[in-house]
Amino acid sequence: MRAAAAAIVTALAAAGLAQGASQPPSVAVGAPAGEIATVGAAPIGLSVEYPLLEREMGQGACPPAAFVAAMRGLGTPVLRIGGDSQDQTAPAGTARRPGVSDLERGFWSRLGCLERETSLPVVIGINLASGEPAWAAQIAAGARSAVPAARLRFELGNEPDIYGVRVPWANGGALVHAPMPFAVYLSRAHAARAELGRGAQLEGPDFASGRWVAQVPSLAHALTLNAIDTHFYPLAACTSGDTASAAELLSRAVQAKIFERITLVRDATAAHLPAVVSEANSVSCGGVAGVSDGAAAAVWGARAVLEALRAGFTSIRFHSSGGRYDPFTVAGSKVTPRPLYLALSAIEPLLPPGARLEWIPGAHALDGMAIASPRTTFLSNYGSAPLWVSVSARGSAVVVTVADSRPAVSRSTVRANGGRARVELPPDSFVAIAAQPATSR
Repeated sequence: MRAAAAAIVTALAAAGLAQGASQPPSVAVGAPAGEIATVGAAPIGLSVEYPLLEREMGQGACPPAAFVAAMRGLGTPVLRIGGDSQDQTAPAGTARRPGVSDLERGFWSRLGCLERETSLPVVIGINLASGEPAWAAQIAAGARSAVPAARLRFELGNEPDIYGVRVPWANGGALVHAPMPFAVYLSRAHAARAELGRGAQLEGPDFASGRWVAQVPSLAHALTLNAIDTHFYPLAACTSGDTASAAELLSRAVQAKIFERITLVRDATAAHLPAVVSEANSVSCGGVAGVSDGAAAAVWGARAVLEALRAGFTSIRFHSSGGRYDPFTVAGSKVTPRPLYLALSAIEPLLPPGARLEWIPGAHALDGMAIASPRTTFLSNYGSAPLWVSVSARGSAVVVTVADSRPAVSRSTVRANGGRARVELPPDSFVAIAAQPATSR
């Protein structure tokens, strides 16, 4: 990939000698053509494990102001509460049993305060591993006391296709570490669906592998799902043999991995449902120090949002579990953003709901995409050398750069000359160029 980038630079240099030796040549990026997707209400979302959210919301009547502000920093992102912990979570007051913890009694009231302060849509993960359908009704009652019905959805299980691998499931007498049979999952999903009642908005099947992917169309119909969702982690760190590096995370091959989930998009489209990446991050199982918490994750995250939209997903939700990949950390009343969060918060305002995302035909090597109105161009440089581009702009352009550098995110303004703005793409970067109208006199 770096060799290809070097070839691009060489070709540009050969074609751009007329511009003079005083400045590097630039490639002219054309106008977008051909709709990829329409930006939905919340293209960037968050996902968080139950016990982590309990800690982050604190012990007061409402969550800390800094935590509320961090949520608002992403607009109105969908907040999905789940992950491995949802299949280890029982309603408040549940008697102790192996593999399960009950919620704090103040959990729902604090969540309600968070929702009132932010108007966030909320997705509540329902436990299917424990085999207690009545818990679904109790969890739903708590959620409904906190979140208006119009902003509330439920999710039927978490990665049930790999139950028994990381999260054991209860067979009525013991915790089982062998893979759950599909018939058991289907029975439990139906039972939970009945407990949630008619009118409940549901997401699923929340698969992590291809084990049951052929069953998705029938499940969407049988469970009357309102959205089809999946998980996406391009790299893994779950076993001693797994490796994950910043170089891998920055590669074009990693970005293309989102298309491994394209079957879910096709199934959703056929069922006239939205497809959602309900849980995602750079490296599975909590991430890797120096990779998931660094600038490379910021570049990956910004690219992943655009690639998910291009693949047909309406939203991608970045997961927090208390690991290295969390977008931000919370200690008491203090919130510390990581580069991933800074990148997401920087590009979120550039993806207005209802905007049309289009492909740029002449910028394939840069993964060129754009929003025609208001005009914003998104480009990626996968190489080790800087590239220069020029884009149409009558006045000036605001440039948001996410790069594998310090700082990971920067902003600048470039004045247009002759109807074009000339912008540098640093090595290993994602750049958003928002054209501004010419100043009237």
